[in-house]
Amino acid sequence: MTGYYNPYLVILSIAIAVIASYTALDLANRVSESEGNARKTWLWLIAGATALGTGIWAMHFIGMLAFHLPIPVAYDLELTGLSMLIAVAVSAVALFVLRQRHVTLNGRLTAAALMGTGIAAMHYTGMMAMRMSPGIAYDPLLFITSILIALGASLAALTIALRLRHDVSRFAILAKLASALIMGLAITGMHYTGMAAAEFAPGAICRAAIGGAGLSNGLLAVAIGGVAAGILALTLVLSTLDGHFAVRNARLADSLRVAKDEAESALLENRRINEQLRTAQTELVGAARRAGMAEIANNVLHNIGNVLNSVNVSAGLIQSRMRESRLTGLGQALDMMDQHRDTLGDFLVNDEKGRRLPGYLRKVQDSLQGEARETNVELAAMIRSIEHIKEIVRTQQSYSGSTQVLEPVDLGALIVDALRMAISDQVRERIHIRREIAVAGPVMLDKHATLQILINLFSNARHALEGRSDAAIVVRAAIEQESLHLSVRDTGEGIPAENLSKLFVHGFTTRKSGHGYGLHGSALAAKSMRGTLTAASDGPGKGATFSLVIPVEIAAERGLAYA
Repeated sequence: MTGYYNPYLVILSIAIAVIASYTALDLANRVSESEGNARKTWLWLIAGATALGTGIWAMHFIGMLAFHLPIPVAYDLELTGLSMLIAVAVSAVALFVLRQRHVTLNGRLTAAALMGTGIAAMHYTGMMAMRMSPGIAYDPLLFITSILIALGASLAALTIALRLRHDVSRFAILAKLASALIMGLAITGMHYTGMAAAEFAPGAICRAAIGGAGLSNGLLAVAIGGVAAGILALTLVLSTLDGHFAVRNARLADSLRVAKDEAESALLENRRINEQLRTAQTELVGAARRAGMAEIANNVLHNIGNVLNSVNVSAGLIQSRMRESRLTGLGQALDMMDQHRDTLGDFLVNDEKGRRLPGYLRKVQDSLQGEARETNVELAAMIRSIEHIKEIVRTQQSYSGSTQVLEPVDLGALIVDALRMAISDQVRERIHIRREIAVAGPVMLDKHATLQILINLFSNARHALEGRSDAAIVVRAAIEQESLHLSVRDTGEGIPAENLSKLFVHGFTTRKSGHGYGLHGSALAAKSMRGTLTAASDGPGKGATFSLVIPVEIAAERGLAYA
């Protein structure tokens, strides 16, 4: 019995194999560079093995789904799952080898043998998942050839990855791309050689297809390919960001090594903030897993992304100030004093340079004090942003059933913080922003839920105003009829009438780079406060207005309004 292949799915499987190969080469850098950090090394090893194993298995399974016989074909779920676990285990072996500082030839050959055997086991376990009756026979020559290809591809992959894992030249990416193409073709070559070795008896039946319990949908191949590509792409992004931050932190540490107490304190504070970010991320992932809803993670990550824009700006300003610090001048002055150590008094009184030295040191002192003040201002802003990130997790009351936490809130200050987090200083200079706050005194609100909504509204306004010469935002706040009314109006691109009813639907967006999470999450946050969030626009080119209404009770004896 002879089968045939869907060429589009074959191409998709090759593409997934190439992407997985490139991911493996990139992960080789991460697992080796994090060698001094055991926790980070194991995190990368586990996450990398899962992502890479998923990619290799996805290539194999898509290749299986690409194969068609003149009978109904499906794949046993348990055996298919086992083949995926084998792929993850093979990837773990590869990354474990790549994390070693020095790998001997015997070690490389042993690892290649384990990997090649594992890849072959994954493939032929996947073939067993068809549960053919009578069973599949294999051409001995092609069967052995497929195993040899798996062994050779594994050895080549390890050799290439070990050679490129520390390559930082300008041709490193091109070398990785070329190597990934070769490795991807070798992996798929093993798969399709193994498929060619399979011989199906005339009149055979696929027992996995009986009863419809197996996996057989052609669209499933595309879905698996998309998910695998997404996982691999996310792994690459995280790996690149991790490398970027590692390099940046190393440079920052070098520059602050000669700084005074203020600069050292700033570095320690920055490390503490990074730890808080990691803690907040861990709490976020735990909350999303407990809730069992991916929508929570999407909304929260979108909101955190908005706040991280502000954190990145503050971190960039701190780094810039440290780079431009006058500490170098202080070192030169100290060198000059050290050169005249034995005649320092005479040097300071009679030498022209010595007479100017006290005044120069005073200017350096003033400059360093100014740098310390500005750094502290940025650190305070970063701390506020981090606190908001931590509270974003708590504000997902619609899903977790948690209660509101009310606190006195200065609306004017809250709006200023939201503008700073959503719109950078450089962009704000190009936008005319007017605040009309008709609320005296603090209001009892769920501060972080309200801040989350304002950040999303200001972020959307910023995008809507891109390229506009008359860019303006008007923010109004007032208490009317026992309700707090907040509105954000922009003079941006406007909203077509047919889109107004879709704005708050999960996943709806009109921006190429958008995800459709922000407004949906904001509407849920408003609902959690017993309020509403609505949008209005006169059409394209005529701006838009978003209105938030939250019921409040005025407490005259305390001078506060309760939401």
